[in-house]
Amino acid sequence: MADTQSLQNVLRDEQRLPRVPDPGVVVIFGASGDLTARKLVPALYDLAAQRRLPLEFAVVGISRSEMSHEEFREKLRKALEEHRPGEVSDDVWESFAGGIFYLPGDSKETETYEGLKELLKRLDSERGTQGNRAFYLSSSPSLFPAIVENLGEGGLNEGEDGGWSRLVVEKPFGRDLRSARELNAELQRYFDETQIYRIDHYLGKETVQNILALRFANGIFEPVWNQH
Repeated sequence: MADTQSLQNVLRDEQRLPRVPDPGVVVIFGASGDLTARKLVPALYDLAAQRRLPLEFAVVGISRSEMSHEEFREKLRKALEEHRPGEVSDDVWESFAGGIFYLPGDSKETETYEGLKELLKRLDSERGTQGNRAFYLSSSPSLFPAIVENLGEGGLNEGEDGGWSRLVVEKPFGRDLRSARELNAELQRYFDETQIYRIDHYLGKETVQNILALRFANGIFEPVWNQH
């Protein structure tokens, strides 16, 4: 009985040990676009504010627009102030922005990926990101195949020095069933299924927003959604 009680105590949410995230770099293709400004950077900033990002973390933005690292940071700071509710903490931003970098380039050109590879190696050395990379495709869907092919041919589909590599693909995933299957086949030429994350940030949004109403309006969930 005592052992059972001890196990229950360990499993209680308030006593669980927080998982320490791996070091790594998030590489955003289409970084000058609306999705990055409205969704991605505010989400990453909130994680930083909650201290849920590792110290050994960086963000690399890639797009065709010519910008310096500092100009990109200023652009993202303005986007945060415009699109995120609440004030932006100067202290949190200063810490977060220190890990933000920018690489101008065409997603179809191999030179872009050569420059990216050099920058990632530098970040491994300077920020301790340990060869872990997550590539976020927030660019035009027409560029997805070219980006994936260049990542694969450039050896970026595998983490550096034992690290991991992930691919995040935003919606729309193809125009129809046929094009979706073709895109899927292209992804799997260079990435294992375990490396691929297909994202629709509006899928089920209304349902998620109404979970609390669903929970308290239906007593049948009481014994299920209760830690006691």
